[in-house]
Amino acid sequence: MNTINLLPSITLLRRLKLLPNALNNVPFRIRLGLFTLLIFSQLVVRAQSTANPGTISGKITDKSTGQGVPFASVAVKGKAVGTQADVDGNFQLQLRQPADTLVISALGYQLAKAAVTTSTLNVAIEPAASMLTEVVVRAGENPAFRILRAVHEHRKQNDYSQLRGYEYVAYSQLGISINQLDDRFRQRKPIRAILEALEKKQGGKKAAELPVFLSETISRLYARQHPQRTKEQILKTNINSVGITDDSYVAQFTGAGFNTLNFYKNQVGLFSKEFISPLADGGRSAYTYFLADTTQIGQHTCYGIDFDPKNERDLVFRGKMWIDTLSYALVRIEAKVGKIANINFINQIDIEQTYEVAGQYWLPESTHVSAQVGELVSHTFGAKVDFLTTVRQPLVNQPKDVDFFVTEIELADDRAQSPADYWPAQREQTDLSKQFDQTRALLDTVRNLSIVRTYTKVGQFLLNGGNLPLMRGVDIGSLYSLWARNSVEGNRLRLGLQTNNMFSRNWQLSAYGAYGTRDKIWKTGWEVNFIPNRRPMTLITLRHSYELEQLGLRQEDLVDNSFFRITSRFGKYRQAYYQRETALTAQRDLGPDFTQTVGVRLRNMRSVIPTFSNQVDEPYNPAFSGLNIQSNELFLETRYAPGRLPSRRITNRKIRRRPTEAAPIVTLRYTLGNAETPDKQFGTYHKWQIQLDHALRWGILGRTQYTVRAGYTPSTLPYPLLEAHLGNQTPFYNRNAFNLMNYAEFVSDRYVSVAVEHKFEGLITNRLPIIRRLGWRSFVTGKVLWGSLSDSNRELLVVNDGGAKGTLPVHALRQVPYAEVGYGFENVLKVLRVEAMHRLTYRQNPNVTPFAVKLSFQFSL
Repeated sequence: MNTINLLPSITLLRRLKLLPNALNNVPFRIRLGLFTLLIFSQLVVRAQSTANPGTISGKITDKSTGQGVPFASVAVKGKAVGTQADVDGNFQLQLRQPADTLVISALGYQLAKAAVTTSTLNVAIEPAASMLTEVVVRAGENPAFRILRAVHEHRKQNDYSQLRGYEYVAYSQLGISINQLDDRFRQRKPIRAILEALEKKQGGKKAAELPVFLSETISRLYARQHPQRTKEQILKTNINSVGITDDSYVAQFTGAGFNTLNFYKNQVGLFSKEFISPLADGGRSAYTYFLADTTQIGQHTCYGIDFDPKNERDLVFRGKMWIDTLSYALVRIEAKVGKIANINFINQIDIEQTYEVAGQYWLPESTHVSAQVGELVSHTFGAKVDFLTTVRQPLVNQPKDVDFFVTEIELADDRAQSPADYWPAQREQTDLSKQFDQTRALLDTVRNLSIVRTYTKVGQFLLNGGNLPLMRGVDIGSLYSLWARNSVEGNRLRLGLQTNNMFSRNWQLSAYGAYGTRDKIWKTGWEVNFIPNRRPMTLITLRHSYELEQLGLRQEDLVDNSFFRITSRFGKYRQAYYQRETALTAQRDLGPDFTQTVGVRLRNMRSVIPTFSNQVDEPYNPAFSGLNIQSNELFLETRYAPGRLPSRRITNRKIRRRPTEAAPIVTLRYTLGNAETPDKQFGTYHKWQIQLDHALRWGILGRTQYTVRAGYTPSTLPYPLLEAHLGNQTPFYNRNAFNLMNYAEFVSDRYVSVAVEHKFEGLITNRLPIIRRLGWRSFVTGKVLWGSLSDSNRELLVVNDGGAKGTLPVHALRQVPYAEVGYGFENVLKVLRVEAMHRLTYRQNPNVTPFAVKLSFQFSL
């Protein structure tokens, strides 16, 4: 049922003696609630007017009668900041920035302006000369729908992302603080010491928050439409934090990123989630709309539209938006997400965004996002994340050349250097400046406490992959991979060294040694990374290793999954071999969308078990009585990732997907090589591989992510050099693997695979009475693999003989594809994913698992 706020209109009409008995037919409890709300709001307004010195208060009166004008709109000239008078014409307006003129408007009165000369301002306005025409409201369509259709019709003119180009200077603030401290947590000795230090700093005042991060950024943001490109130049940064010693990485995420929130889009990306916009094409399926009274915001007369979610557990907002009555542009929006929404750890999100005309085009003027994070662990504390950005010096429809956008983020070398009066001037000497200085002083107090420095080192150890500082610029570790146990090595002991940014920003060196107590063989490796240029990013890597590998689960297949990289060293090693590898690669960003990699690799593979024979149903071929293969390869890889931001850490070159990005990621790889064994020369061979990753967003219906991979090797090669499809025989789910396929169970020289996962994002579980309280989210998955082997490669297919106990055979796919499906719940206990999986084909193969339940851990909102 639609809810209507009747109070302002009813009260106004009663004063005009146009509706003396309008409430007679309204149920008593609704009347009681309305009048209670009125009395409460008046008390709150009056209490705040005497307690808040940072406000302008006063009264709006009728110039001819001297009576108060009820519900008059009061706004700051040129700004989307305003308020509404109460039933007696009294108002109060809280300001973040100085104001020189107020604009007052009211139904039936002429527009008036008043200069701000004092904190108390009484304004008399004149009645309009003409009377309003009669408005007849009939049963039928919601009147808000007509305005929403007009917004959609004018979207192309008003949506700033549709401009040919735009640029502006942005001032941004990002603050993170710990708050809502539990009483038990306050009594802990280290916390008590911190609170006592803060209370002393504040002159005995009880500390309500513990600041941990505070930043200011001046940046210039550029964008163009055809083709779509964005770029942000970080000009100046002022970062104060607990535990961060180098800002080269953090500075990239303190700029004007939140200012790209665009409610004209169907989905609004926020905190790695995609919320349905109240202006979405299908918004009626998610929201209930109510058209409120018109309001004057700055110089714009606006329709006020309230929007409420139909199901608060969905990824939706609650709030109000103001639409310009002439251009149907969004002027202001206040949106909120409550605790009941199915978002982990987030109790509340508040968004306030205003727009202003630059020339004849609308641009976001200011964006304020505040999020309250609940307790991650019971009886501890919550946290508050607060982001504010304001736009200055906008310039539209003068797009930069495409070559200008070769990098998405640029950090000025002198970004951390500024005169003493620079930042106070940027904060415009407002109350916000005083608050910032106070918070920074408290942050310095927290950071310099010995107990905090100790906890900071522990946190850095955990986030640094379990590495400990050995000397300046050098770490030792990792503790996570210090010990493992498997069937080949027995107890595996490993220790390594690596440099960090204190050693060099352009060079990173690492090396390790590992020893197996059973095979009594040393494994070693070292790697050198060099960045000769950051604009565009260029990375050169030289590495060498001698390691134990197993077919179908190579370490290079697990490079993006640290959990599987560590756990893969445990258990049975099937089809294990020792590999000596030397590789040289060069990687360079070719514009904001393309990343090019070229490299050479020399490998020698020697099997742990020396005796091999063919499968039972294959003709015997004695060519490979033992596995000893030498290969040399040259490879080229091109990755097309539009709208993605590559991570700038040397050792982690993942492509980070933006929440609202819809374009696919395409990776093409070509390999040219030659191979030989002690008994045979295989000559030159070729490999082609292509992969497409794409996410489809269906609004309230959820999100689909799929991956298509294809490969072709038109050469005759021993099966270890072909595509051994990645299996998974652990109880943990691996998104990149076929989770019910054994290691190296299938080998192909030509193949196509499709992996699909659809997350309902609470569409089903949010409507189930019991499950919705648990916060579970349902999903379904499916994977299909088509593949084959040429006759020449099939003849070379060999496996271990009966003397190698427990070794699985290697198969070639036939006309029937391999297929598996799964379904389950994620967000169980907020960190656990549980999936039931069924293997649909090749169930007759030996030692297969037709059904399994796989687990995985994920920490996400």
